[in-house]
Amino acid sequence: VGARTPRKSRQRVKSPRSGKNVVENTTIRWSRGKLIGRGTYGEVYIALDCDSGKQFAVKTISKAACGDGTQAAKVQAEINVMRDLAHENIVQYIGSQTDPSTNTLEIFLEYVTGGSLAHLIKEHGPLRTPLVKKFTLHITKGVNYLHSREIIHRDIKGANVLITDSGVAKLADFGCSKQLEMLSTQDRDSTLHNIRGSIPWMAPEMIKQSGHDYPADIWSLGATVLEMATGKYPWPDLKEHVNALFVIGNTNSPPPMPESFDGTLLKDFLLKCFVIDPEHRAIAEELLDHPFLATSNF
Repeated sequence: VGARTPRKSRQRVKSPRSGKNVVENTTIRWSRGKLIGRGTYGEVYIALDCDSGKQFAVKTISKAACGDGTQAAKVQAEINVMRDLAHENIVQYIGSQTDPSTNTLEIFLEYVTGGSLAHLIKEHGPLRTPLVKKFTLHITKGVNYLHSREIIHRDIKGANVLITDSGVAKLADFGCSKQLEMLSTQDRDSTLHNIRGSIPWMAPEMIKQSGHDYPADIWSLGATVLEMATGKYPWPDLKEHVNALFVIGNTNSPPPMPESFDGTLLKDFLLKCFVIDPEHRAIAEELLDHPFLATSNF
């Protein structure tokens, strides 16, 4: 790495919260529709608001399955992060409630009809450069907004980016995220040394558990852009879990990129995301001014 270039200030001005779509202290009457996702502790359904007629997604979580309360605390932390967010490139939190008849927590979210970016890539292969630019701009705006609110997502990848039917990319799944301003110094240090996220998209410092901050999201952003442009997850030759941890955690170079990227603005953008030293890695605000995105009309 060469001499460190001047950087924009890392002081973040908080974005205002509109809160206009958040429902609190009101029971939502809903009708269950199609199952669209399943996890360890529950399912995600398309739902119909029986009063407004609007569709949304509902994540149902069995409190019994959460065990000793540790997982329940994580779910509540996810809600605490989501309820304060209002941005066009972030999936909107609507509200939450408990169904006492089933001892189930219900989390209501904006229903994004187009499915995930990962599914789009699986169906159509590598995306053309104009579309990569468009989605990269959207995701970077979402990341910049999160960082302005002192939130690290920690699991950015194609599977956690949803696409609307009008082609807007939105960051989703805040189960791994943390709002740093609300943590004590001890909790913050512990949080920033824990492994979160999905290995091929993870920054080396996350895997080494040497401490991570906002730059970890920037690496994962770059990995997601690489995923879009190649149609493959980063480090595609690393098939074995332990080997992937070792190689990525000890790498001194970015993930492999096709030779066709050489000399392009896309590669320059990626290299700014994949700087090994997180202190020298670009921040989201800088990336929004990168020529690769500046040539986009989206």
